[in-house]
Amino acid sequence: MKGIYVEKFKLIYIREFLTKNYNNSIDIKLDCSGFSEPILTMEDYKIIDSLTTVDSIKLSADAINSIGRVAEGGGGKDISICLLEKIESKWLDSLARKRYKYAKVDKWTKDMLN
Repeated sequence: MKGIYVEKFKLIYIREFLTKNYNNSIDIKLDCSGFSEPILTMEDYKIIDSLTTVDSIKLSADAINSIGRVAEGGGGKDISICLLEKIESKWLDSLARKRYKYAKVDKWTKDMLN
C-alpha cells in the first residue's frame, strides 16, 4: 500500500502543479489513467493544494522580478524545469512517505476489507 500511496500523492501533486502553473489552460484532470479507489486523505489534498499554490506564487514572483533583466519572452523560471527539480530532489518522495505514516492507510484499508 505504501508504494501505491506515494505514487498517487506524487501524481496528484504533479497534476495540481501543472494545472495551476499553466493557469488552468490545460485540463490534466481529464486524464484518468492511474486512478483507482481513493487512497489519499482530505488533509493530503489540502497540503498538496497549499504547496502547489505556494509554488505558483514563487514562479509568478520570479517572472515579475525578471522583467527588464532578461530578453523579452525569457522571463522567469521555466515551469517544467521547476517541476523536474522538485522530482529529482526526492523532496516529493520524502513528503509522500511522511504523509503515508500520518494517513494510516494500512489501517483504513484493513478496516474497509473487514
